[in-house]
Amino acid sequence: MIKTDVDFLNPGRICDSGQIFRMYRVEGKASVFLVYSGDRRLKISVKGRDVFLHCDTAEYESYWKHFFDMDRDYDALAAKIDPSDSFLARACLAGKGLRILRQDLFEMIISFIISQQKQIPSIRKCVEALCERFGQKHAPDGADNAERTGKKDASEGAVGLENGCVGDCGKKEEKAWYGFPSPHSIAAGGPEGLKGLSLGYRERYIYETSCIFLQVEDELRDAIDKKDFVAAKKMLLSMTGIGEKVADCILLFACGDLDSFPVDTHIISIMDREYGEKTDGRLSPARAREQVREVFGKYKGFSGLVQQWIFAYEISGQNKRKD
Repeated sequence: MIKTDVDFLNPGRICDSGQIFRMYRVEGKASVFLVYSGDRRLKISVKGRDVFLHCDTAEYESYWKHFFDMDRDYDALAAKIDPSDSFLARACLAGKGLRILRQDLFEMIISFIISQQKQIPSIRKCVEALCERFGQKHAPDGADNAERTGKKDASEGAVGLENGCVGDCGKKEEKAWYGFPSPHSIAAGGPEGLKGLSLGYRERYIYETSCIFLQVEDELRDAIDKKDFVAAKKMLLSMTGIGEKVADCILLFACGDLDSFPVDTHIISIMDREYGEKTDGRLSPARAREQVREVFGKYKGFSGLVQQWIFAYEISGQNKRKD
């Protein structure tokens, strides 16, 4: 078991930050969380200000340490914030313990395609249904009984039934769980394999992008390894269903591009209200991106973290409770 503290890693703030869709509070246990990534699952518990990662040192060092970006000094980055920017200073303080995750690349591509025009509870249900149809089934203790499910009925074991998902972020510690599908498993299912998962027009996006990913994966990962994020973004934008915002989310939450700054409706609202012309909702996405470069360009190397601070602060409602 690995021990840290909530100022270093705050699972509640990470769970609510919008960057991960397979992290849940355990139903009935306010201070216990389950995190899923690929074919791994991690239990996290909080007692007072202590945070416990329920894994051994080997698993932590080989996977979760990188996943939670534990080697980065977030306090040193926070110290670089311009103190005259009162909104950002408040957001930074409220976001203590929030970390930028380094999630599985394909999982982020598919999850953020699903995320378009959906609310968090719906996104979670669609992602879990996809996992249960195409992912590997695991025993809760990680025993070697994983199996490809190949289910065709999304109602079998769907979130809210067997897995006990409650509302947005509650989940029982289920008897079995499912890993995230591989691009091979989705592609092999064909276009019809995604029917019945409430994906709508995203069925085509997910199938076609899974096929494209299989063709460009090596080149894409090579660009990411070389930190050539311009080339990586160009490849992401060539995939079906990926636009500017989704590509930026993938770069930030999977590829380690801490200068990627996704601009969505929340960010547009923030830029207009706190830094812009106060147009009362008429600010264009293009102008909001210009403002982002003007206001946050000075935070080179961690402007994506700045985005997470202000985004999480906004959606939490804490900004409505200004001192």
